[in-house]
Amino acid sequence: MVPDSDSSAESAAAATEATDAAEARDATDDRGPQLGHLAEAVGVLLGAYLFASIAVTALDPAVSGLDVIPGTDNDTGILRTAIQFVGLIVVVIWYDRFVREGLLRAVVPDRRAAALIGGGIVTLVAANYGISGLFSRLGFDSGTNAAVAAGAGDPTYFLVMVLISILLVGPAEELLFRGAVQGRLRDSWGAWPSILAATVLFGAVHAPAVSGGRAAVLSAVVIATILGVLLGYLYERTDNIVVPAVVHGVNNAVIFGGLYLREIGVL
Repeated sequence: MVPDSDSSAESAAAATEATDAAEARDATDDRGPQLGHLAEAVGVLLGAYLFASIAVTALDPAVSGLDVIPGTDNDTGILRTAIQFVGLIVVVIWYDRFVREGLLRAVVPDRRAAALIGGGIVTLVAANYGISGLFSRLGFDSGTNAAVAAGAGDPTYFLVMVLISILLVGPAEELLFRGAVQGRLRDSWGAWPSILAATVLFGAVHAPAVSGGRAAVLSAVVIATILGVLLGYLYERTDNIVVPAVVHGVNNAVIFGGLYLREIGVL
């Protein structure tokens, strides 16, 4: 018996509609976790900075006017910076321990990871100065970061910030942006979308610290965003938060070290 062509066409159309509906449901199901993870990542990001701000405000009376670091008048500013980044670390550790257990992985780097750290430091420092130089040639003012402006005329401040960068700034920002944000988004977004999303947030957070007009803020955000991609890649490649934390900290330390040498007349 010859099958009815109209019936076959109707069956095929119905099958296609069923397939399309199933794919639409799958897409909706996928978007659910993606949006939830994004909300969670942004929540921990905002919560970390809010907690750090509260900690700085609460402890400010205790640190204001202290003279505990020989050779600098910026004791209070340095201590506030230390409190802020310790606050970020506390929130991320709490998040990893009580909300998303096992999200972070930190181990002593092996030879492969150590090689990536070395290559990452060279690449990041070169990119930092290279991009800044390119923007300057194009007529875009790179602006002034608040942490840099605070040390004008105070070489000891820059020297102390070398240590703060390695011990606190690099670890804190990488734990937050690469560990908590990128790590959580990776669960449903995949590797590169999570890297890019975390990096955009990383660049945006650095905008308020830059002065010098819109062009200066934009150039600083672009630089931070581009550099953040490398840090995100290193974390994804090694699954070890120590790697981007060291690279980030040393990169910042090199910048402060250069400012210190400039202040004392070496550069």
